[in-house]
Amino acid sequence: MAAAERETPATSAFSRLLQILDLFTLDKHTIRVEEVMDRFGMVQSTAYRYLKELCDAGLLAQQGKGVYSLGRRIVELERLLQLSDPLLLAGRQVMDGLQKLADNRTFLLCAYYKDAALCVHKVGPDEIAYQGALMKILRGRGTVLSLFSGAGSQVILANLPPHQIKSKYLTSAAQIADAGLGAEWKDFRNQLSVIRKKGFAETIGKMNPGMHSLAVPVMRQDGKVAGSLLMIGPAQPDAMQQAVELVPTLKATADQIALAVQALDRDD
Repeated sequence: MAAAERETPATSAFSRLLQILDLFTLDKHTIRVEEVMDRFGMVQSTAYRYLKELCDAGLLAQQGKGVYSLGRRIVELERLLQLSDPLLLAGRQVMDGLQKLADNRTFLLCAYYKDAALCVHKVGPDEIAYQGALMKILRGRGTVLSLFSGAGSQVILANLPPHQIKSKYLTSAAQIADAGLGAEWKDFRNQLSVIRKKGFAETIGKMNPGMHSLAVPVMRQDGKVAGSLLMIGPAQPDAMQQAVELVPTLKATADQIALAVQALDRDD
């Protein structure tokens, strides 16, 4: 039997442990043993065993009988990540220069992660003024967004290799259509081609129609997309025009971030 085949049961068990962590969301901070049983088709004894292993590793903490929250080991790992993540470190070095442009605008650095866009760093206010009201920015460090949702995600998607783009269409055509990226493969491909040619993506938020997002890709030196630099502001005609005029500045900043990542990689 091949080595890969021998490793399958262990690999499957490890994957299942990690999938339990996926049950947590921004809106769901605790899970119950019954949810684990239902989600993965486990008997109660197996679910408790998996949960105990995660507790022993510090990744979960038991809050009551059959109720679990995230564990403090994650806080420790987050601290280590803040000290070692090249994209985050590069963003901190470079994005302070955007602070002078953050008057009613916020800038977010997003990483391409697990077929999604993960926000890793932010510069600017937590709220945007629009028509006399304040709109709260719901994105921040740790926010994960689908590759089909919003400018910061779509500009990453548009710069993936062609075979990956086709694969995503084959597995997510309904999501793509719901996101307004095209009901057919040809439409989807053409929309992503337009984004690549322009060099940026822009959207007006579906959850908050008063919020305008514009993003450019952060490209690694090998030509692969590492993430995106996203600018969020009010969806007013003059503000949106000013945002487009800032595209060269965003692109220059994204290039500086990519160079800083490369320098950090060399230092390692």
